[in-house]
Amino acid sequence: MRMMMIKNRGVGLAAPQIGLNMKVFVAQLPNEDGSGYIGKFYAVFNPKVESISKKYISDVEGCLSVPQYYGSVERADKITITGFDKNGRKIKIKAEGYLARIFQHEIDHLNGILFSDKSKDLKKYQ
Repeated sequence: MRMMMIKNRGVGLAAPQIGLNMKVFVAQLPNEDGSGYIGKFYAVFNPKVESISKKYISDVEGCLSVPQYYGSVERADKITITGFDKNGRKIKIKAEGYLARIFQHEIDHLNGILFSDKSKDLKKYQ
C-alpha cells in the first residue's frame, strides 16, 4: 500500500481504494514542495477514533479515488485514534492539522465515505 501511495503521489491510502477488504490505511506527510515525504510513516490497522477536537477547519481536499476533482471539507483540527501496527501491537496516535485531516479522510474511506460526499463546493480541474 505504501508503494501504491507513493507511486500516485498521495499522502494517504485506505485498503478499500485498491480492492483490499481490510480496515487499514497508510499515511505520511508530504514535504514542502510535494516532491516527497517527511516524518513518520503510518500504517494503522482497525483504526478507531477516540476523540476529536471541537475546533473544525475547512480546507481543500482531493482524492486518488476521485481523480481530477477537489473541494472544501470541514474536519476536526485534532484527533486521537487507536488501532494496531503491522506487528499487531496496540497504538494510540494524537494528530493535529494536516495529519489529523489525512487520518479522518482515510478513516472515512474505511467507512465507505468519500470526500466528495462531504464537500459542498466540488469542482473539476480544468
